[in-house]
Amino acid sequence: MKTKTKRQRGMAALALILLLCTWLPHRSAADPDMEGATQFTFARIQFGDVSRGWFGTPGWAHDYPRAERNFLKILAESTGIRTSVESFQVVRFDDAAVFDYPWVYISEPGYMRLTPPEVENFREYIRRGGFVVVDDFDGPYQWANWYREFKQVFPDRELVELTIDHPLWHCFFDIKTLDMVPPYGMYKPEFWAMMDDDQRVQIIVNFNNDIGDYWEWSDTDAVPIELSNEAYKFGINYVIYAFTH
Repeated sequence: MKTKTKRQRGMAALALILLLCTWLPHRSAADPDMEGATQFTFARIQFGDVSRGWFGTPGWAHDYPRAERNFLKILAESTGIRTSVESFQVVRFDDAAVFDYPWVYISEPGYMRLTPPEVENFREYIRRGGFVVVDDFDGPYQWANWYREFKQVFPDRELVELTIDHPLWHCFFDIKTLDMVPPYGMYKPEFWAMMDDDQRVQIIVNFNNDIGDYWEWSDTDAVPIELSNEAYKFGINYVIYAFTH
């Protein structure tokens, strides 16, 4: 597939911005406060965690909030979407506030435990059109835990592995390969998805990977810049795809 031109990327961003504007509640173009309103909030899911966490940090909070701040900065600079480095929120699936955020991020699902109310609201969140990014887990044990929780929520649905020809990888940045170098671990990254009946991605799963880790450390010399740049491309495509499909 040919690399997208700046004009094509700009048109995609404009379409997204127009859609986001329609979702700002109870606001109009004439509203004097509208100028400073954010068009995108990075919502991270908090959940019950059976891990001990790293240095006392539960898995759901890994890379928080540096990953959010760095990602939001690059998202605004790359797309023109009006957001800020402080436009992030932590929310639970058992909180009705989750329905205020059409795009959410889950870290470390390999240790996730969902309660019955969380299961019910997760299912309803997807039914209402929400988009979920699942990240930061690897190996057979963690996959088994994630898959068990997934099947509680969607007993009649399945995950399918995506290949490079899927539109998700070309909706803004033209991603050339899925052979990412993970920030840690011995496993090859895989990208799985749950789709609706029209084959649109509703949940994207970064397995054997941790793109949030690249976001977190992208403003340091802890990771190579070319790898953090690729991680940003994946994340930005997730946002663009979620709001244009």
